[in-house]
Amino acid sequence: MSSALTNLLQSLRIVPLGHGKASKNAVVVATEKTLLKGAELPEIALEEVAQHDSYDDCWIVIYDRVYDVTLFLRDHPGGVDVIMDHAGRDATIAFHGTGHSRAAIEQMREFLIGELPEPQRIFRTTHNNRVLSSGIPE
Repeated sequence: MSSALTNLLQSLRIVPLGHGKASKNAVVVATEKTLLKGAELPEIALEEVAQHDSYDDCWIVIYDRVYDVTLFLRDHPGGVDVIMDHAGRDATIAFHGTGHSRAAIEQMREFLIGELPEPQRIFRTTHNNRVLSSGIPE
């Protein structure tokens, strides 16, 4: 893929097929603009999240939402290893137990790319759409 096209896809936050680990589907990432317009987040199954578990391609799940934290790894104040311990998996309990600041929670929006399908959700279900009053942005 040409570098110009790759740059465009990255700026649109679209992960092309064959990027990083093998993936069955391209994932269109919800940008902040689409979220502000009320667009629904794309659903990303845990099986897809699990394929993104390396230093150059790292996704985690927090409160049933999927975050691509690849570009944040080296900037994480707690170090790379703290996130890598949960790469490709749910990190909710570790995240909740750490007591992140309001600024850190707001910064998460930059990395939000989707949410788990309803049957895989634990915290955000149709029966209970509230999130433990933990300050996680809706």
